[in-house]
Amino acid sequence: MGKLEGKSAVITGGGSGIGRACALKLAEEGARVMVADIREDIARETADLVNTAGGSALFFRCDVSNEAEVEAMTAKTIEQFGGLHILVSNAGNLTRGGIHETSLADWERVIRVQLTGTFLCARAALRHMIQHGGGSIITMGSVSSVVIGAGGSAASYKAAKGGILQLTRAIATEYAHRGVRANCVCPGAVATDIGKHTREDSVHWTSEIKDEPRQYTPQAPMMRAADPMEIANVVAFLASDESSFMTGSAVMVDGGYTAI
Repeated sequence: MGKLEGKSAVITGGGSGIGRACALKLAEEGARVMVADIREDIARETADLVNTAGGSALFFRCDVSNEAEVEAMTAKTIEQFGGLHILVSNAGNLTRGGIHETSLADWERVIRVQLTGTFLCARAALRHMIQHGGGSIITMGSVSSVVIGAGGSAASYKAAKGGILQLTRAIATEYAHRGVRANCVCPGAVATDIGKHTREDSVHWTSEIKDEPRQYTPQAPMMRAADPMEIANVVAFLASDESSFMTGSAVMVDGGYTAI
């Protein structure tokens, strides 16, 4: 039996990258998985991959910045799986450009998906978890939750990731006595499709970028990007009872980036 046998999980942004790896890993460990993504086609693909591998998964088209859709996703998970024990709040987005060139609409779009989306998903999960003995909430931060990093993404992304870490700590301290643990995974560079999705989303940007943002070039000591499954392995640990005395943690999975 896997270490998540009998558990059910929601994974937002589960259609690709870290989210897809988390769906596969948690299912491998015995969890039933609801794969949620704003891109329904790739959410379906992930669920099919899980089921083909012998796991149990469903998919749900969800925009995490939409309160009604988050509530519907959570209700569907509880209805189909009989409960909700694990939330992996992984959905995210980003824009480019300096602060002086960033439009309010672009700023709010990132904050709405990254930070408000994490709040909405956590709130929906908490309402069930505190009535049914607790659970584990894993949020997806970044090295940008604790340092500014190497540049490239706009300040909205870095502000949102910092906020996600603090929101996670707030959940951890507020609900520890209700059996809920909350931890924030903070990856460094990961080999995902984020660049492709960012290009697709860029048609909605309204910022007029003229100055190239300054790029820094520090390297993590391990000198490579992570495979998404290396992040998923940590998520599975935090979802399980093996991490039973961990809550409120910023778990760096960054190849040593923040150590230098």
